[in-house]
Amino acid sequence: MNEECCPLVSNLDYSWLLVYEQRSGVSKFIESYLAWKLPLDKYGLRPDHPFVEDYASCQMAILPDGFFDMADQDMIRFKRASGWCFSEKGVVLDDGTEVEADLVFLATGFEGKDKLRAVLPDPFRGLVQDKSGMMPLYRGTIHPLIPNMAFVGFVESVSNLHTSELRCRWLSGLLGGRFALPSVEAMVRHVQGETAAMQRTTRFYRRHCISTYSIHDSDAMCADLGSRVHRKPNWLAELFAPYNNQDYKEE
Repeated sequence: MNEECCPLVSNLDYSWLLVYEQRSGVSKFIESYLAWKLPLDKYGLRPDHPFVEDYASCQMAILPDGFFDMADQDMIRFKRASGWCFSEKGVVLDDGTEVEADLVFLATGFEGKDKLRAVLPDPFRGLVQDKSGMMPLYRGTIHPLIPNMAFVGFVESVSNLHTSELRCRWLSGLLGGRFALPSVEAMVRHVQGETAAMQRTTRFYRRHCISTYSIHDSDAMCADLGSRVHRKPNWLAELFAPYNNQDYKEE
């Protein structure tokens, strides 16, 4: 066979394809399970994108007990709309549907980037987000180009309390001299690598979410602090037991 006409595919390409197919298969399985377990189709709540994209961007919702029971009793109603406006009795959706309401909550988020810009001096305001739309934070805490400032609580995961607590301990170790930061160039490359990983996984990458590599992220901070990276009591548990917040309790 003429190699010039048919270039060979490297083993790395095949490995990437295998990982992609496995990830896609697991995502499909979870989607099917959730659709079977929850009345998503009944209420028009099934997303148009795969589950893995929600997981990779920390957009999963945790349902309170009895949520769909209240929906079945008409105590909760779902309406999708791309636009709306206030009316005398509540709101009017873009399709003309009037929704009567005594109280309207605007769940717009906390606009964290805008609030950070407001407290930063002029030279650094333009650095709050990079060309990807994300805020570049090394270890989810240090902006490589903004000196003498740390940001805790800006990174999301499937367990935000654990993520923020571990970053507080990491920051305390940094300030206490237990380790030193890499060069600015090395931190920038590290952040760019995390951004590229998110861009490959989900279209919603503008939120700094570490859910797809949270254990690796926690291990890296433990290594920086000089703590044990393998937190389980034995190798069998390390290989097969799930990690949880208690595994990272301070030693």
